[in-house]
Amino acid sequence: MSNKLSLDVISQEQQLLSQEVDMVLVPSMTGQIGILPGHISLFASLEAGELILTSGTRNEVFAITGGFLDVNQNQVTVLADSAIRAEDIDINKVEEAKKRAQEAMKDKSSEKDFKLAEADLRKAILELKVAKRRRHSTLAF
Repeated sequence: MSNKLSLDVISQEQQLLSQEVDMVLVPSMTGQIGILPGHISLFASLEAGELILTSGTRNEVFAITGGFLDVNQNQVTVLADSAIRAEDIDINKVEEAKKRAQEAMKDKSSEKDFKLAEADLRKAILELKVAKRRRHSTLAF
């Protein structure tokens, strides 16, 4: 049995990552799941949250907005609706997106527009949380 996981993180736009890691933490619909080498096969729905991977003493964090997880024989695939590395998040840009979403929600032009703005707001809040956490603390497990 290998002591590493082969991880692929794929969003609708692109493949973000393909590398070996020691551990993966994902936000599933039933709570956070930790994946280590030798994990049983698993297919799960993911919710919005932090995807955290550990390789040696290094942690890498992504903000994801849902998707699916597939684990099979130390191969882990995360198919995310959207995903962005914490260090790639532009806080100023996300703050602006948050303000636009809040304004759009106040408009109340249609239920569909409200729901879209609400989704944009949730995504912005998640990205801000991930970016600020990364900048103000060190993840330790």
